[in-house]
Amino acid sequence: MKWMINCREATGLSLQAQDRRLGTGERLRLRMHLMVCRACPRFVAQLQQMRGAMDPWRAYRDERPPGDDPADRG
Repeated sequence: MKWMINCREATGLSLQAQDRRLGTGERLRLRMHLMVCRACPRFVAQLQQMRGAMDPWRAYRDERPPGDDPADRG
């Protein structure tokens, strides 16, 4: 298993971390990469900002009863 990952792998892990809990090895490799890379921490910050911006929409979407979507009406 290689310990240093490249930017492509780091962005992939960052995106996966949005949907699932990363394993210990994955978290360590991602942290190591983020400590030495200048661009990837910015990407992670942008992901967090986008997720924060989407949270109010998710809350609104989740509180609507099924079938109450105006787009469903013809």
